[in-house]
Amino acid sequence: MKSLDEFSTASPTRAGGGPFILVVDDETAVRRFAARVLERDGFVVLEAVDGVQALEMVRDQGVSVEAVVSDIVMPRMNGVELMDALLVSHPDLPVILMSGYATAALSEMGIASPCSIVPKPFSAERLLAEVHRCIGQRNGGTTAA
Repeated sequence: MKSLDEFSTASPTRAGGGPFILVVDDETAVRRFAARVLERDGFVVLEAVDGVQALEMVRDQGVSVEAVVSDIVMPRMNGVELMDALLVSHPDLPVILMSGYATAALSEMGIASPCSIVPKPFSAERLLAEVHRCIGQRNGGTTAA
C-alpha cells in the first residue's frame, strides 16, 4: 500500500480545476486524509463536518459537486439521512459512504444502496478507486482520470 506522500501531484489536465468532491466527516483526521488523497489526484475538495452542513453546501454552492464521500455516524444529520436527502434533490449525485461497520451489518440496518461503502480504515487507493468508479457510473462509464 502506498503512503499518501507517494502519490504524484495532480495531473496537469485537472490541476486546480478538477471535478468537485464533497467530503463529509465529523472526525477531522479522517476528513483531512480523504481530502488530501482526492486533492492529490486532481479533485477540488469541499469539506463539511456533518450532513446538515453538507446539504447546505450542495444546495447553496455555485459549483456542481461530482460526488459526495460521507461518514455514516455523525451528529445532527448522519450520512444515511444525507444520502436520502440528496436522493430527492440530486438523484444522480453519487454518494460513497465511509463506515467502521461491516457492509453486511449496514445492509441489515436497512441502509439504502449508496454508490459504494468504503470500510474504515481505508487506503488511499481504495478511496480513489471508488470515487472514480462512482463518477464513471454517473457519467456513463467514463471518468476524467
